[in-house]
Amino acid sequence: MTALSDGCELCGLPPKYGTFTLDLNDRKAYFCCQGCRQVYIMLAEAADATDPADFRHTDLFRRCVEMGIIPRSEDDLAAAARPPVVVDDALPGDRLSPSVPEGALVCHLAVEGMWCPACAWVIEETLNRQPGISGAHCNFSTDRLRCAYDPARTSPADIQSTLQRLGYGSRPPEALAADRERRSQFVRFAITAFISMNVMMLSFSLYSGFFTDLGADAVWKISWPMFFMATAVMLYGGLPLHRRAYTGILSGQPGMEALISIGSISAYSYSVFNLLQGSIHLYFDTTCMLIFLVQLGKILERRAKDRIQEDLGHYYALMPAKVRVCAGADSRGRYVAAGQLSSGDFFRVAEGETLAADGLVVAGRGLVDESSLTGETKPLTKIEGDRLVSGTHVIEGHFCVRAETVGPASTLGQMLAIMDAALQRKTVVEGRTDRILRVFVPLMIGLAVVTLLVLLLQGAAFEQAFIRGLTVLVISCPCALGLAVPLARVAGVSLAARRGILVQDFSAFDRAGRIDTVVFDKTGTLTQGRWRLQSVLPLADLNEQDVLALAAGLECGVDHPIAAEIQRAAKARQIEALSVEASTADARGVAGRWQGRRVRLGSADFAGAAGDEREAGTTLLRTSDSAIVSWVFLAVDDCIVARLGFGDRLKPGVSSLIQHLQARPLDILVVSGDSQATSEQVGAMLGINAVRGDCSPVEKARFIESLRREGRSVAMVGDGVNDAPALASADLSVAVFAGRQLGEEAQAVTLMQGDPCQMETFLGFAVRVNRKIEQNLWGSLIYNLVAIPIAMAGWLSPLVAVVAMLLSSLSVTGNTLLLIHGENRAVASAQKGIETTS
Repeated sequence: MTALSDGCELCGLPPKYGTFTLDLNDRKAYFCCQGCRQVYIMLAEAADATDPADFRHTDLFRRCVEMGIIPRSEDDLAAAARPPVVVDDALPGDRLSPSVPEGALVCHLAVEGMWCPACAWVIEETLNRQPGISGAHCNFSTDRLRCAYDPARTSPADIQSTLQRLGYGSRPPEALAADRERRSQFVRFAITAFISMNVMMLSFSLYSGFFTDLGADAVWKISWPMFFMATAVMLYGGLPLHRRAYTGILSGQPGMEALISIGSISAYSYSVFNLLQGSIHLYFDTTCMLIFLVQLGKILERRAKDRIQEDLGHYYALMPAKVRVCAGADSRGRYVAAGQLSSGDFFRVAEGETLAADGLVVAGRGLVDESSLTGETKPLTKIEGDRLVSGTHVIEGHFCVRAETVGPASTLGQMLAIMDAALQRKTVVEGRTDRILRVFVPLMIGLAVVTLLVLLLQGAAFEQAFIRGLTVLVISCPCALGLAVPLARVAGVSLAARRGILVQDFSAFDRAGRIDTVVFDKTGTLTQGRWRLQSVLPLADLNEQDVLALAAGLECGVDHPIAAEIQRAAKARQIEALSVEASTADARGVAGRWQGRRVRLGSADFAGAAGDEREAGTTLLRTSDSAIVSWVFLAVDDCIVARLGFGDRLKPGVSSLIQHLQARPLDILVVSGDSQATSEQVGAMLGINAVRGDCSPVEKARFIESLRREGRSVAMVGDGVNDAPALASADLSVAVFAGRQLGEEAQAVTLMQGDPCQMETFLGFAVRVNRKIEQNLWGSLIYNLVAIPIAMAGWLSPLVAVVAMLLSSLSVTGNTLLLIHGENRAVASAQKGIETTS
């Protein structure tokens, strides 16, 4: 179709209600409405064709016509153009204001099988035309559908059937399933609470029998209703509790549920026995209140746990489910599942979307937010040639990106795997508490039985002995002890991630509190590691151009900042690299053969510099307070032929970091593979006296081990794979992220901003996490040491005991929430400061 007057490209109707166009490869297509345009795109992508004649023979085209998506006549088109009348009743977070008529219900579904935005449009249009459905909104990026429906005319099952006919699967979202579980738990709690309150009121009436005479008929009328209500609480309210207790006992790992279950069943059974005997010594109220209070505690605990895990869940929601893959920078692309993206593929990302892979920007520019990965809230401008990492959110603009690392190998994928491993790995303290918990419950059951038997042997009444044993059983709380470390672990890992600190080993918090010495690598850690070639000094027959050409040939294919700078400098001066054979590289330099001669480029020791040559190389140039220049030597057949001077700068804030660490007080040392003179210059600029240069990776590790043999607790801070031996040798290993694979280094902690100043943040945060763990553990221990003897002495009733037990668990949870609240306030304050500054 080449003319507007010929009619719509898809349905053939004249464009009476608007003109919509689509640029094809060789022509422009015209449509009568946005719907025809979107369906055309959808069908073209689905069929990998551009001939509309083929569309009219597809099953999907016929279904669209039957459902009215593709209009048959101008009347259908006019009806489609009329806006629907809606009642504005938007839910928070909805993009649109969906209609929720009076008496209607809302249906939420996760939709499967959507591969382009047109799919979402088709679903919306189809559902909005169904009787009893209004305000349908389908979000393509989240695979979520929301619509209002009249329960008298349709149902969620009918909605799912409609989606099925269109070829889309659907299911309730996981979050909604969790909401249903929470509602079920609350309903069970509410019913238990209502019945328990009635049992308590009847119990008060029954207790009056201890002070006045109650006839048998009165006792019967009060006791039997209590029995039926308590039975309902036992069988309905306490069912999940008894089921968990039963499975725990069968597996040989009874927990708190076993104590409460045994206690409630004992009180219930004893009460039934006394009921049949006509006694007023009934403890149905104790049975009901035990179950009621446990349910109350679990609801409060769950809400607190959800709050603690909220930040952690944020990271798992960062990975998008789809990505728009394209053939090249000029291709529009089509959506596929994110798992189908491969390294080397091109994909597009637009405003409001999140990157599914690490990659290089080949086209486009815009603002991005990397705060989810680095903790840095300031938006960053990215242009062609920059790199983007997975999990980055596009605030403004759009990009075409060439994928480099995808899936689990991407930065976000590695972070999620590392956080999973950190949360699953138990610390020494936690392993010790687990061993205590295995014997704690059997020990408490045995202690309750011993209390009962001792009182009976002393001549106490059975009821008195029973109540005291029951009190011992329910007051002992392993929950607080079991929650002390795990809750703090989840909170610590997730809160650290919010600050851009990736904790790979949770025990790093504990070790951070014991260190007294911090050893920093120099290049790339304290300095920027962005070497710039400042001078080339030939010492033999070679000229400056020959030196740079030979150095570029040696460094070809080497992954090192100096190698990259030599290649850049040669390219900028239009110098072609010489051909060097058998090139090999290590931490000190690179060697090869050029025209049959042996050539070396690297440190003085590596190049074989003589005494006078080495002395000449120690002359350093300082252009400012933060600039360092050091020399790299080029040797041909063991003869130094040139020196190349490279400049670097200290990272911003490093001087302040060293001052704060020294004020803790911590001993600060610098170890580097660079020359001793260059390393000493950096030490002098930062006020660090203990400096070691000319160290290979193995020598760095030996230096760390020697410090540990002196009795020091050492933290090593480095930035690369070359620091792996030293990191592995340290008590606490911290890596400054430099864009490499997160799993390559041996670190326990990664500073994702690439800023060593985060080390101070981590040490302060570790102190607060350790303090919470100690508070939780000591509080749990003191509670049990005090509460159990008091219960054995008979100073508490079972109801008071269960309240105390629940308060001990909630105190641990609440104490951990205080950590989260404090950190959130600190983060909010920091963000406010950044916004004020900017």
